[in-house]
Amino acid sequence: MTSAPPCVAAGSIDTRDRVSFIARFGAVFEHSPWVAEGAWAARPFVDGHALHRAMVAVLHASDRQARLVLLRAHPELWGAEARARRITSDSTIEQAHAGLLALSAEDANRIERMNAAHQRRFGFPFIIAAMEHTRAQIFAEFERRLALDVEAEFDACLAEVERITALRIERLLGGGGDAR
Repeated sequence: MTSAPPCVAAGSIDTRDRVSFIARFGAVFEHSPWVAEGAWAARPFVDGHALHRAMVAVLHASDRQARLVLLRAHPELWGAEARARRITSDSTIEQAHAGLLALSAEDANRIERMNAAHQRRFGFPFIIAAMEHTRAQIFAEFERRLALDVEAEFDACLAEVERITALRIERLLGGGGDAR
C-alpha cells in the first residue's frame, strides 16, 4: 500500500531557480545530478510524487549506458567507501539504518564476498532500498539476486533506485508521505 505523497506547497518544490532546484534535488540520484537537471523542465510539480515521477521519467528516457553509469555511482553495501565513511550522507543513513555499518567480522566477510561476486557477474554494485529491509533480508535478497541474469539484475537495481529515490525525496520534503 502506498501512502499519500508529502503535503508540501508546490512552490517549495519548483518555484526555485534552476541552480537552487538542482542544489536541493541533485543528490537524490546518487552522484547523478543530471536526473534533477532533466526533471527541471517538467515543472510545475504539485507534490513529491510528481517530482519523483518526473525524475524517474528522465532516468528511463536515458540510454542504457547512462543508466549503467548511474548504477555504478552507487556504493557497495559495506564496501571500501562505506568502511572509510566516504559515502554520501543519504547512503550513510540508509546503510546505518539496516545495520550495515556495524557488521560482525563474519557478516563483513560474507558481504564482501557477495559484493565481489556481484561485481564480477554483473559489472555494477548490488543495490537495495536498505531503509526498508533488515540486514537478514538484505543478505537473503543479495543471495537470491546473484542467481539472476544480467538484464534481470539490471532491472532489479533500477527498480531499487526508484524506491531509494522516492524515500530520499520524502525525507527532503519533510517525511510526511511516500514520494512513489
